[in-house]
Amino acid sequence: MKELFIKGLGMIGIEYNSRQLEVLIDFYNELSIWNRKAGFIKAEGEDLVIRHFFDSLAGVPLLEKLEFETAADAGSGAGFPGIPLSIFFPDRHFTLIERSSKKTAFLNNCRMLFALDNISVAESELENIDRVFDIVTFRAFRSFDEYYLHLFRILSENGSLFAYKGRREEIESEMKSTGIRDYLVRQVNVPFMTEERHIVMAGKGGVISL
Repeated sequence: MKELFIKGLGMIGIEYNSRQLEVLIDFYNELSIWNRKAGFIKAEGEDLVIRHFFDSLAGVPLLEKLEFETAADAGSGAGFPGIPLSIFFPDRHFTLIERSSKKTAFLNNCRMLFALDNISVAESELENIDRVFDIVTFRAFRSFDEYYLHLFRILSENGSLFAYKGRREEIESEMKSTGIRDYLVRQVNVPFMTEERHIVMAGKGGVISL
């Protein structure tokens, strides 16, 4: 898988060092072991790398343009996008919010195993989180139009939601249903993926500028 990771990182345009590449591969290997036992994700091998690792990392170039110190990954699951992002933003702190005890056990195991000191794990429902963060990111977090108020609630005054989404027309429909008008949509290219992928950014203070 090393060659696939190297090629994908190059296609996204992410600069990396040997430690970051090693941790990324080690995380993939650890997840593959747990996944066979617990069934966290319905993907394995190259499909797992492309649809979860590369999809998460496709947001790095955009995230680099935002000023933030803290980030929350809402509904982190098996650690996406939080763990891959934390590897490439080692000076920012990421809180992985996950309600499943089995998944938080896996996340804590990865945090300790790979010495990811910029990660903390919160075993909690989103509704019970009482801190605020500069960035709140998520990929497959339940229904956005039902939970967006809770996502905004844990967002700092000048922070930004950073949502991984699919087709543009579905995004427009979803945002319309919430009544959110001030947001940015940027298409991202996920290496070796043919499906349409976008990042949606929205802030409490109005339009996010990049």
